[in-house]
Amino acid sequence: MFRIDDAWEEGKRIVGACDDATFLSWCGDVVSMIANKGDFEGWKYNFDICTVGCACASGGTCLNTTNTTGCMSDCVSPTPRCCGQQCITLPREVETVLAVNFDGHPSLGTGQLYNFHLNGSGDINKGNCTRIWQDLGANFCTIKDLVIPSKVVVYLDSPADNGKQFIIYGYDSNGRQLQRTIGGETLKGYQVPTLFGYAIPDSGAPEIARITGIYKEVTVGAMRLSTIDDSGPSTGVTLGIYEPDETLPQYRRIQLKRKACWVRVAAMKKNPKFMSRFDHVPLQSRLGFFLGLQARKYYRDKDIANAHAFEADATRLEVEAQMKLTAGLYNTPQIVVHDVQGLRDKSDYNIV
Repeated sequence: MFRIDDAWEEGKRIVGACDDATFLSWCGDVVSMIANKGDFEGWKYNFDICTVGCACASGGTCLNTTNTTGCMSDCVSPTPRCCGQQCITLPREVETVLAVNFDGHPSLGTGQLYNFHLNGSGDINKGNCTRIWQDLGANFCTIKDLVIPSKVVVYLDSPADNGKQFIIYGYDSNGRQLQRTIGGETLKGYQVPTLFGYAIPDSGAPEIARITGIYKEVTVGAMRLSTIDDSGPSTGVTLGIYEPDETLPQYRRIQLKRKACWVRVAAMKKNPKFMSRFDHVPLQSRLGFFLGLQARKYYRDKDIANAHAFEADATRLEVEAQMKLTAGLYNTPQIVVHDVQGLRDKSDYNIV
């Protein structure tokens, strides 16, 4: 791994005359071009998510005071409210989910159409003890869905973001598409007022029933989207917290087919977007990166033959560098099928 700064001078000579923003954009193109060829170490990471009720597992006060459903047997708690939500929105950097661990136990992952399969669990899955999780896709713009139609507000972290655009696309409580009027022209989407220290909806603000998309300007500080009602801001539910460089937020979600107090997720990160010369490049081969810049230059010039040649060499150098990072420390355990009609059944264990 190295920084953009470590390849700045040589990279600029390869690309030729260009401004810094263009060069950083080309660097992002090169990293994506190489990274899409394989599962590289710089993109892999694990993280833990508390599904709201972790404190119960250690005998503490239950954090999920609104969930009155019963816990599964392995969620140890003095209260029947310890297990948290089953639909989890993952951090913005997650591109692909590789595996999910339920309370320290391995589980089975399923695709986005699993609930439609005749042998699947469908959408009614109460009381299922099987550790299964389903990938719901990466097209969610909030961390939580609206349960009931609500008015929304945006809280700012910085007064420098007063008046910045925060537009919500979707439908109101009457099923009508959200719209706004600017200069006599009707545009899609409702623009939420953004004023530091002041978070009260407009008098004519709609009650939003469903959010399908969000656009946010680049800001100095973060913005927090929340519901609000007549009782005041303290009763609102946070729908999303958006970092300064986010403009079109898209998050991946997974659904747990049974309750868990916490999950551990193995994932692949999204390809990086470089904002400064001090950002880290998650590649191992600096020479491969330079060859990738040559390929990007030939693609611009529509010299496809040379572009393919340099791209192939750039990828080869990175793959060779990555091979040194992966050691064969374990073998994949043998899977034994317990069905009577399976390839192996329990009677095999008694063979003398």
